[in-house]
Amino acid sequence: MKTDYIQQLRENLGQPMSEYLPGFGAWLNGAVTAVNDEGDIKIDFKVRENMLNPMGAIHGGAVAAIIDEVLGFQIFLKSDPDAAYVSMTMNVDFLKAAKVGDIITGIPKVVRIGRRTANVRCVLQNQNGQLVAQAVSNFMRIV
Repeated sequence: MKTDYIQQLRENLGQPMSEYLPGFGAWLNGAVTAVNDEGDIKIDFKVRENMLNPMGAIHGGAVAAIIDEVLGFQIFLKSDPDAAYVSMTMNVDFLKAAKVGDIITGIPKVVRIGRRTANVRCVLQNQNGQLVAQAVSNFMRIV
């Protein structure tokens, strides 16, 4: 577990991830809103216009990207200090549309961390507690 990062997250709860993440994670621009001693997190994302599909709902690719970001962040915090993982598989159930301005919260749960692979689950819920999507993903340890 990466306790130094957990402490940093506690000190910066609610700050946009674009302030400390590069690339695509910065573009998604979530904000860690909860973290406990075990590294369990919750991350909020505001649905923006540039995340929508032609029907005006959040694009499935944006949902999958958010889930991948949440799961990757969680496995990073929960794994050994010298470990690095990459996504191997992800199965997503799209359950409810989200619209511009909605806040969707990613809530991950590590099922298992093994020597070579890890299995993690995630639910995305909107500001009313309704399930937007759920997913399960496998990660492969590369370091």
